Amino acid sequence: MEDGENSIERSMENIAEKMKKTDERMDILAEQVCNIESDIFSEEGETIQVNNLLKSVNEVKENYQSLRKDLMEVQDLQKQLSSSLQSQLRIMQSKFNVLKEKVVAGNINLPSSRGFSRSQSIASNNTRQEYIGFETSE
Repeated sequence: MEDGENSIERSMENIAEKMKKTDERMDILAEQVCNIESDIFSEEGETIQVNNLLKSVNEVKENYQSLRKDLMEVQDLQKQLSSSLQSQLRIMQSKFNVLKEKVVAGNINLPSSRGFSRSQSIASNNTRQEYIGFETSE
């Protein structure tokens, strides 16, 4: 189970890293768009140089495409993490069901060192609930 936990931690770290990088790119993109807007709507009567404006728009376009790529990577990482968590949940449910069946069938002896009394760890005529720590009323 340790490997699964480490894998989940690494996936979470990757997602956090990608989201931080994506957030930074969004900030840069927003700043570039604001700069273009201020250039276009400049009230100082300056002539806008078409080449500079085109260059700025192309930079914004490239950054936007890069941002989309980052967002898709984050989404893929989230899907992988979700799939991994679902898989581990199924495994844990399966193990739980196997153990539950063994306890109900009486095929498992719980050691008294786990806090169970001797009467709870020895098979008796009482119900099998004693194996999992429940007292029965007599």
